[in-house]
Amino acid sequence: MTTTAPRNEPGRGVLWTAVAATVVIAVGAFVLSFAALTDLAERSGISPSLAWIWPIIVDGMIVAATVAIVALNGHGPRAMWYPWALLFFGAIVSTAANSVHAILTVESTNSGIPTIVSALVAAMPPVVLLAITHLTVHMYQKRAEVVTAKRLEAEAQWAEDEAYRRELELRRASAAAAMAQAIATGEEAGAHQAELASLDAELEALEAEIMGRPATQQA
Repeated sequence: MTTTAPRNEPGRGVLWTAVAATVVIAVGAFVLSFAALTDLAERSGISPSLAWIWPIIVDGMIVAATVAIVALNGHGPRAMWYPWALLFFGAIVSTAANSVHAILTVESTNSGIPTIVSALVAAMPPVVLLAITHLTVHMYQKRAEVVTAKRLEAEAQWAEDEAYRRELELRRASAAAAMAQAIATGEEAGAHQAELASLDAELEALEAEIMGRPATQQA
């Protein structure tokens, strides 16, 4: 029977922590971006009573794409490319808009802060949100890969065990038939009886080995 070294599988606690961190960062990024994009929309000529809709559209697309990526995780590249494209597009638009708003705010207040610094500060929330989302999805993908590999490994082990069991049972049947024939003809059956005992012991050892494995490895 062959065995392989256990793979490093992200635990549920680690995954839930990553998801919680992603949610916290997403909420923080949305709040900061909402205020900046609403103000930028007003400065761009949109009515103050309607300006709040623009950040909902931009950042709402990021939220929807993030949810879609998590929901479609494991469905392959063809299903994943579109939500990822929307997430990147939304993040780029949000990053650019937040940076522009920060630059305009610094220039209008004459605070003395370099515009590049203000732009970088404003760009961080959507960029970090994009990075942490990718990290979380990557962790889920790796967990799915490990689970699939372990399942295939268990199935291969089960097939190997079944083949070995059938071989032992055939050998035992042959030995039992040989012993019965020896008894019928009055020949010495001690060797056949010893072989039967040995095969029975091997079968029992195989059953004990299978039953001693975790349930997930018993196929």
